[in-house]
Amino acid sequence: MSLGILVSGASGTVGQSLIDVVAEDKRFAILGTASSERFFEPDLGADAVIDFSHPRLLERTLGYALRHRLPLVTGTTGLDGPLEEQLLEAARTIPICHAANFSVGINLMMRLVAESARVLDEDFDVELSEIHHRRKIDAPSGTALALARALVGARGLVMGEALVHDRSHHRIPRSRGEIGVGVLRGGDVAGEHTVYFLGAGERLEITHRATDRRIFARGALMAALRLQDRPAGMVEFSDLILGKIA
Repeated sequence: MSLGILVSGASGTVGQSLIDVVAEDKRFAILGTASSERFFEPDLGADAVIDFSHPRLLERTLGYALRHRLPLVTGTTGLDGPLEEQLLEAARTIPICHAANFSVGINLMMRLVAESARVLDEDFDVELSEIHHRRKIDAPSGTALALARALVGARGLVMGEALVHDRSHHRIPRSRGEIGVGVLRGGDVAGEHTVYFLGAGERLEITHRATDRRIFARGALMAALRLQDRPAGMVEFSDLILGKIA
C-alpha cells in the first residue's frame, strides 16, 4: 500500500521534483498539493505532509497538519522566531522533521565538519563558501548556516560573533575565532558547499555538490516514511537517516 503524501509548495522547484520522483516510486502516492494560489482540500486521508514552500504557506500547512494529526516534513527556510516557536509547539502533538537540507550527503558532511573542527585546533582557520542558482533569494543559504552552526558548536564559539560575511570594511588581520562565509549566486547551480580548514602547510577541504534537485525530494520522502513510526516530537533529519551519535 502506498504512503499518501500531501505536497505544500508544489509549484516550486523541489515540489516539482517531489511529484516527478513519486511518479517513479510506487511506495508513495500524492493525494493533494498546495501552493500560494490553491490549498489542500479539507480531508484527503493522507499519511504525511511534505512542505518546501515559504513561511506564510508553511504556517497554514502546519495548521492543517495539526488538525489532521499528520507527520510534517518541511525544508522551508528563512523562518522568523514566532514561526519557529509554532513548529516547536506543534511538535508536542505531531512528529516533525525540519531541515535546511534533505540530502543524505550534506547531513553526513555536517557531522564530518563538526568532527574535523573538534580534532583540528585553532591553528586551523575555518572558512565556508556556498554557490546556488541565480534565483535563490536567501543568503547565506539555510544549508550554509546549518554547517556554520555545526562548526560553531564544535569550536565552542558564538554564532553571532564568529561569522564574518564581509571583510571589505575593516583592514585588520583575521582573528583565530572567526569563520568566514562566502556566497556566490549564478547560473543553474543546484547547490555547492565547501568548508575549508586552513593550517600551516596543509589544507583540508570538505565539499558537497548537488547536481540533481531530486536528491532533496528523495530525502524528504525517506523522512516522511520514517516518521510514520515516530511519536510526537521534533526530530533531526540526520538522526532519522544516519542514526544518533552515541
